[in-house]
Amino acid sequence: MINLYAREKNMKWNLKKIQFLYPPDNFIGSFANEKMQARHKALQGEKTNIILKNIAASKTPLTAIQTLNNLDHLQFLLNNIEEFKKDDCLEETVLKLYCKENSAFTSGGIFDTWHNLFLQCDAERFYSLGDSFLDENIPVFRGSITGVEKGFCWTTNKQKADWFLDRWKDKEQGGGTVYSTKISRKDLLVSLKDTEKKELIISPQFLKTAKIVVA
Repeated sequence: MINLYAREKNMKWNLKKIQFLYPPDNFIGSFANEKMQARHKALQGEKTNIILKNIAASKTPLTAIQTLNNLDHLQFLLNNIEEFKKDDCLEETVLKLYCKENSAFTSGGIFDTWHNLFLQCDAERFYSLGDSFLDENIPVFRGSITGVEKGFCWTTNKQKADWFLDRWKDKEQGGGTVYSTKISRKDLLVSLKDTEKKELIISPQFLKTAKIVVA
């Protein structure tokens, strides 16, 4: 989507494609009624100027990203990824955004986007954000729409993955399948700190050659 507002000349942050949405008025369309449209544009401009002022004053990428609507966070990260690296907060930010935008054991959003972001992260730093995982060659499971076996989120708890069989039991909506593979510590990006779901994020390199079968 085209950026609605010109960036300030001295702005530190790359705001390309940022929509400047603001809660609760996330509407970016237009009104047929002239008075309503004029009022909408005026309010839109006022609120956007406040956002721009706050983001211009932000000294760190973590502070800057928090001035934006959640729907703008991923784009801001993509625009300013080198700043997140310099501030040693890329891995933390990527993990938080991924967990926020993806439900359990699924890969929402654009697969290639997350694939590239994970590759940009420092593997050891990313791993340190979760629980330790010392097991070798253990089975893990992933529930998904039938035919979409490759994804980043897996679990050691097969019962949690089996939930997808019921969720996607309607074949007209794609049907559901539980997939399985075996992983070791080296194949893992992070073991999320959730003892119930036992959710893992697998490395993009492992997925390239992983032997994935129907559980």
